[in-house]
Amino acid sequence: MTGMRQIESDEARRIVESGTVRPLGELLRIAEARHEGGRGGLGLEYGRSQDDPDRYLFATEVEDADGVVWSMLLDAHTGEIVEDGRTQEEDGPEAEGPAETRPEAPEL
Repeated sequence: MTGMRQIESDEARRIVESGTVRPLGELLRIAEARHEGGRGGLGLEYGRSQDDPDRYLFATEVEDADGVVWSMLLDAHTGEIVEDGRTQEEDGPEAEGPAETRPEAPEL
């Protein structure tokens, strides 16, 4: 998984206002559109990539129509989905195997 360092709310506000990144609502709509019936808003945060500190990322979780929760990471500037994996339930059968990933979706 791509590493992300969370940024402070003042920096997040500044980069949104300057147009450096897309607004939270727009990124959330991209994430929700990825999964049928997607509802997001579970843990929203902007951060910087640990591999490229000039790259801003947006992390959230989206619950699909079947109640499956997906952990998603988007490029906060372009809206490109960087990572999209099914979260692991601690007690469920999924907990022992790797997270499911889905192919890239077109940008909205």
